[in-house]
Amino acid sequence: MVDVYSMEVLVPSLAMIAGMTAAMVWGFFKIRGLMNEDQKK
Repeated sequence: MVDVYSMEVLVPSLAMIAGMTAAMVWGFFKIRGLMNEDQKK
């Protein structure tokens, strides 16, 4: 059983981890796309 205090601590940290992961994935594809465009020239 998870109590309210644990939820208040876990949810923000999980949200931060998810946000950081999403930012890393987005940045990876963004950079890869730019690199692919440079190679085409």
